[in-house]
Amino acid sequence: MKKRMALLATVGVMAAIFFFSSQPAEVSGALSNSVEQTLHGTGAECFIPEWFSPNSFANVRKWAHVYVFLALGVCMACTVQAYRPAWSARKQGLVAVAACVLYAVSDEVHQYFVPGRAMLAKDVLLDAIGVCLGVLCVFLVRFFWRCCKKQP
Repeated sequence: MKKRMALLATVGVMAAIFFFSSQPAEVSGALSNSVEQTLHGTGAECFIPEWFSPNSFANVRKWAHVYVFLALGVCMACTVQAYRPAWSARKQGLVAVAACVLYAVSDEVHQYFVPGRAMLAKDVLLDAIGVCLGVLCVFLVRFFWRCCKKQP
């Protein structure tokens, strides 16, 4: 059951990424603008630091890459752990990161064929950062969970 749930979550996040990447530039831009307005309206700007650009619209778009691929990294790490428990944590992590980065590259190639969208290496880098953070989070939680279970 755990295996299926992990795989379903991974495929679900991949499907969501594919769906958002399939949107033409106008639709994607409108969604980003809506998110930007919502964040400013609720005071949640802290989730979109101005690291990439002083333009908050551009920041929303770039942070979306990091956050969505962080979620994919978490799901993929759980899936790899569930399906390959005998592998070392290092191998599990590397396979999860590699699979997600390959998906990020395929996502950018897909966007090349969507009207008004572009294929950007910078976006793959942002995706990879999110993936690495997500995979790292899973393995840190796993490590601390095992440490806590060992103590009386």
